[in-house]
Amino acid sequence: MNNIIKCVLLFITLSGVAQAQEISPRVLKIDELFSLAEQNSKSLSISKQGIAASHQNTEIAQSERLPEISASIDAGYIGTISVLNPNFSLNQSVPTPHFANDYNFEASQTVYAGNRVTNNIAKARLQEQISGLSYDQDKETIKMLLLERYLDLYRLFNQQKVYAKNIELAKARLKNIQGLHKEGMVTKNDIIRSELQITDLDVLAEEVDNNIAIINKELSVVLGLPEHTHIAVDTTITAAGLNTDTYEHYLEKAYVSKPAMKANELNEQIAYRNVKIAKAEKLPVLTMYATEGLSRPYLNALPPQDIYANLYEAGVKLKYNISSLYHAKDKIHLAEIQQSQQRTRSEQVKQQTELNVNSAFIKYNEAISQYGRREKGRQLADDNYRIVEKKYLNQLALLTDILDASSAKLAAELSQSNAGIDIVHQWYLLQKATGNL
Repeated sequence: MNNIIKCVLLFITLSGVAQAQEISPRVLKIDELFSLAEQNSKSLSISKQGIAASHQNTEIAQSERLPEISASIDAGYIGTISVLNPNFSLNQSVPTPHFANDYNFEASQTVYAGNRVTNNIAKARLQEQISGLSYDQDKETIKMLLLERYLDLYRLFNQQKVYAKNIELAKARLKNIQGLHKEGMVTKNDIIRSELQITDLDVLAEEVDNNIAIINKELSVVLGLPEHTHIAVDTTITAAGLNTDTYEHYLEKAYVSKPAMKANELNEQIAYRNVKIAKAEKLPVLTMYATEGLSRPYLNALPPQDIYANLYEAGVKLKYNISSLYHAKDKIHLAEIQQSQQRTRSEQVKQQTELNVNSAFIKYNEAISQYGRREKGRQLADDNYRIVEKKYLNQLALLTDILDASSAKLAAELSQSNAGIDIVHQWYLLQKATGNL
């Protein structure tokens, strides 16, 4: 019986060791976060398929330059030919071969169609580039969403440390209060209120632990990491040198690099091509063609001959759609309106880009300024707590004073840690606004 118990305990111990090995922390840097997002995000996978579909559309448009070639084989039954005189009074049957079959081959090549084919190819290529920019925009969005969750995780880790430190401090303070209570210097109520504060801190610490587990799971699933991966953040990011430049530099960079700006430039070119395509409908189409056919029986003789007749033809065909004179003008007018609309949309996007860069630049500098103030606030809260604690231990302050000082200290520490992370957050938002994420 003892051996069985020992085996069970050994199994539990080994299982615990194996599980601990599986949950080993993995420090995930931001560059690695972005790289894994590109590899494993389902949304980006859909965008990549969109690029492939656009490329295929370009291939289809280019194939319009190739000649049209067709071949056909027919086989069938021919009924007996009847010959009638003009007043239909005489009806005579003519011996007729009943089996008929034809072999036909035809090839044609469009020589001129008002540059319709060329404009369609150019339009397809532009749409393919827009698909690539759409992928860049989706990638930008996914990266920013994951970065925000990553920084949330960083904030929670900082909160975890701050709460642990304050719980430890509160327990040490409780121990001192219990000593003062034994000496009759404080009441039992002081002990109860101190224990209540520790309980509240424990509740907050548990919430932080649970939120860490939730975000850890979310990131692991999206990034395609193993199930039991414990993600640890790169704690050097707040201290890393973040390159900054002037507002004018960022704005100029946004005009050049922002995917939305590039997409609007391409959409303007597409609108221009659409006008050209609409105007091409008013132009004639010139085609070269060649056909050859082999058919039996030969029906241009009486009686019909059961022989093959071979015929070939080659030439040039000019076709003009006269109805385009009144149909095409409406299509041209619509294409020109859409072109004007796209120009206005481009101006709107440029204006919005300027506003986004301006906002991101101001918020980034504000975050830097706020961090300095938060750091000063934390130092003051620490000094205040030390002074109030000494006063309390010397019976010169009430317990409420030290609890207030403790709460202010906790709030200041959390604010400072969050302010440091906010600098990183605002810097990446500035990179996103300039198309450099």
